[in-house]
Amino acid sequence: MSRSAGLGPFQLFTVLFGTIIGVAWIVATGLWITEAGPLGALLAFGAGALIMWLIGLCFAEMMALFPDANGSMAYVFEAFGERAAATAGWFLVLMYAATCGWYFVTIAWLSQAVMPWLGGPTIYEAFGGKVQLGDLLLGVSGVIVITLVNLRGVGTRALFQDALVVMKIVIGITLFGFALALGRAERLEPLFVAEQASHVWLGVLSVAVMTPFFFAGFDVLPQAVRDRRPGFRLQSLGTIVGLATAGAFIFYGGAILAAAGSLERPALQAATLPIFSAFKDGLGQPWLAYLAIVAGISGILTGWNSNLMSGARVLQGMAQAGVTLPFFARERAPHPGELPVPLRATLFISALAVAMGLLGRAALGPIVDMAAVPLLVVFVLVCAGLIKLRRLQPDAPRPYRVPGGLWLPRLAVVLSVGLIIAGVVTAIAGGGLLQWSFMLLWGLAGALFWRLSAAHRQTLSLAERKQRILQGE
Repeated sequence: MSRSAGLGPFQLFTVLFGTIIGVAWIVATGLWITEAGPLGALLAFGAGALIMWLIGLCFAEMMALFPDANGSMAYVFEAFGERAAATAGWFLVLMYAATCGWYFVTIAWLSQAVMPWLGGPTIYEAFGGKVQLGDLLLGVSGVIVITLVNLRGVGTRALFQDALVVMKIVIGITLFGFALALGRAERLEPLFVAEQASHVWLGVLSVAVMTPFFFAGFDVLPQAVRDRRPGFRLQSLGTIVGLATAGAFIFYGGAILAAAGSLERPALQAATLPIFSAFKDGLGQPWLAYLAIVAGISGILTGWNSNLMSGARVLQGMAQAGVTLPFFARERAPHPGELPVPLRATLFISALAVAMGLLGRAALGPIVDMAAVPLLVVFVLVCAGLIKLRRLQPDAPRPYRVPGGLWLPRLAVVLSVGLIIAGVVTAIAGGGLLQWSFMLLWGLAGALFWRLSAAHRQTLSLAERKQRILQGE
């Protein structure tokens, strides 16, 4: 595939939408409805979509300003300097690897909901949870498939992503359409979980705080924009962000209404996989329940694909700029004339995913929760960096500009800081030595790699390092 066959607007949409809509709509809908009620959950997700749309518009302007840059790390470099960019990039790699590790576990979880025998015998216990042979075999199989897809190049990766996202959308429309036709309106009651207004809004707020974690995915888009086809209109990035955010809200809203209208509330609250139980037990339509599992697995694969691609790009860019080990800069072209792929960085991210997956379900949740906090910090840095660069580089060409002057980026900064506070409180509430130890070890590893890469870094001038990050060279 030549550069002329790079990613177009639809492929960029599927990258972002496929990252946002993973598996949470199958496993977490019962929690959302329990906390806020169906209408309360819809309001919470509406608020979350609005917040993430504002943040996404800031990303769109930065992407249009630096379309070949190495994502958020590059934006932070331009606004706040090299060390801040290196720190942001290193913790973004952790976030991507932890997310891939989560998919390692959840692909077995969903598969075993349909075929329990896939679990197999328990081979060891880790952090209070059992790890079965089937968990490892399914997870490793997923790692191999996604890694090979990424190493095959942009064309294979885009085709894989497009097909799965389209399938997921079609299945979603089918599921939610049947739920609307077969569900019972009275099961939606109560629309909120409390009668007093103050308690109602507390419930809505408790879900609203969660929603940004289910909408986050904007940092994968800058990596994909680097593989855009010639002639792509950067002005369309704001539209792509808006469509993906709106589409995600509609999809999540459909899942909430489908679950609430199909299954009695006590059964919904007790279900391990609420959407699966809603169609299988509530509507008595097992084929729809199994179809939901297919959509969930496709969501895992699209999210896994996007996160592996983005994590490898960030790590490779860091190595090329001399802020981590040059070992990770190695790339290869799958076929003559194709865009090269980050070989060693891809394999490293996949190896980390396997290592986290081997810890089992009991350990991975806290790791993912803790890894999400740095992403929120990056959101703040990107939005604040946009404001700073508007002042420092007022005449720089901006094919896309966030509308309304600076008040929208400033609002995005304020809301992002609020999300950080909520994320830290959530992480602390989760407790556990594992996640805090892992964060410390990861930070120490990043500092060590920074020092070990000093000799390579000194062979490059600051201007050369900046060029490599901002131009993806």
